[in-house]
Amino acid sequence: MSSPTCVATEVITTRQKSVGYAYREKPVSPADSGWRFLSGSESEQYMDQPSHYVTCVLADFVREHPEVAPLLAHPVGSAFARTKAGGRFDAVPE
Repeated sequence: MSSPTCVATEVITTRQKSVGYAYREKPVSPADSGWRFLSGSESEQYMDQPSHYVTCVLADFVREHPEVAPLLAHPVGSAFARTKAGGRFDAVPE
């Protein structure tokens, strides 16, 4: 079995922005964890471009963004946001 994956916007993976919003949806493949990570500053136009999404190995993503590790045990339908960089994540309606 392959390693679980997640999807993050390229502003996080390429431009090293912090995760500001995380949610878990129903996985789209057996390897997909369902986790999606955004900086929270992406515009609607940005989000409409499939090229702005990067599929990552979840363990590698967590190594680079350890602040998301406590969220991973939450089920599909969970969503979290933080209001300031480096702050804690709070549960929000998806």
